[in-house]
Amino acid sequence: MTKINTNSLTLREKMKLILDTGQLMMENGSSTKRVVRDMLRTAAYLGIYWQDVLIHTTYSTIMINVTDGEHDYTMFRKCFRHGVNMETVLKTSRMSWSALANRIPPETFSGSLDYLVRHSDERLYPEWIVIIAIGLASAAFCTIFGGNFYDGFYTTLAAMTGAIIKWGCTKLEMNGYIVIAASAFASTLAAFFSTFLPGHHSTFLPMAACALTLVPGVPLINAVDDFLNNYLIYGMCRITHTLLILLAMTMGIAGAVAITDVPSFTEVPVSPESLYIAQALAAALGSACFSILFNVPKRYIFLACLGAVITVDARNLLMVEYHMSMAGASFFGAALLSLVYFSMSRYLHAPIFILNIPAIIPLIPGVLLYRFLFGLINIHNMDLLSLLMAIQSGVEAMLTLIGISVGALLPDVIGHQYIDRKRRKSLQKVLGGRGIDASLKDAANLDRGTWRN
Repeated sequence: MTKINTNSLTLREKMKLILDTGQLMMENGSSTKRVVRDMLRTAAYLGIYWQDVLIHTTYSTIMINVTDGEHDYTMFRKCFRHGVNMETVLKTSRMSWSALANRIPPETFSGSLDYLVRHSDERLYPEWIVIIAIGLASAAFCTIFGGNFYDGFYTTLAAMTGAIIKWGCTKLEMNGYIVIAASAFASTLAAFFSTFLPGHHSTFLPMAACALTLVPGVPLINAVDDFLNNYLIYGMCRITHTLLILLAMTMGIAGAVAITDVPSFTEVPVSPESLYIAQALAAALGSACFSILFNVPKRYIFLACLGAVITVDARNLLMVEYHMSMAGASFFGAALLSLVYFSMSRYLHAPIFILNIPAIIPLIPGVLLYRFLFGLINIHNMDLLSLLMAIQSGVEAMLTLIGISVGALLPDVIGHQYIDRKRRKSLQKVLGGRGIDASLKDAANLDRGTWRN
């Protein structure tokens, strides 16, 4: 490769911009492959091609090494938080491509990226709307499980109670795991008191559904994505962080159960036993609420809701009519949605991951996960049969999660070469327009670069 063309920026400034891109993507819920791809895209815009770049990612650090043919230069960046902000991910990804395709001046790109860094904490929706969305998303889960209007209403109130506690604890800058435990405790306790009110179809459904929005669905899906793309260390870190969140959540629920001394509500059946129109409406409502939680731009919410109806109804149909397992039915539901969106991607004018994730989150087997952890916490009071049922719940939850993630990634898995070739041709045209002909074919192969880094 030729030496790096520094133009108006120093190499240090270029490496800083590349790290800014990676940090924005990583801290706001992107998968590792997408993080590395956008960093390499930014590097290509700055005249540094993937053959001269090595990127190393861990859960809290991004490290980049660049060679100019004579010397190696290394910088690293710490990532201090891990949330989900789809708007920031979308803007960062589009900015890296726009800068490359439209030959944006480096000063303009640097200013835009700096603006994103400074405003990445800002949300599209005010906090009170987010709290209501948490309540309605939990009510949607309750309805999908077979609850009636009163069950959903009490679940909404309980989940909003937990959301308010979580907001207050976060403002006090308490430890994140303690915040999760406190929120789960408050919502479960509120749901317990609702059992004394009339109108329940299943007395303990609100207790089973009120804390499900705390389940870290996006990190779970991204962890499987990382494993499939050979980012094993980062995937293990995501899984560990997820398990700690689930454990904190389960401890909070167990604390509420210990105080109230209620029977084991985790045995409430959550698999659909029949098909209702209300389930489709609940799926759409849940997807809309999760879109708000994930800060998805408003223009994409309707498509996400439509996708949730497709995937949840497909799963329920396979489970009820064809008696398929939850894992298998969830895989086909997620795969159907992904293939539909992939085939229509040129007409939707939206990144598939922005639509997919809010739509498939209602499939996440949160109850099974904390049923498993709840069993482990109470293992001293369990007989052999109860222990086996808890382990069965854990295994079924993991299989279901893998099925959902693989189904969501199916277009990329089976059409990998086609997708990669299409992206490579687009990038070749862009690089060709910039007058770059040396190793043009290899320089445009960013997918190969993501596997290498």
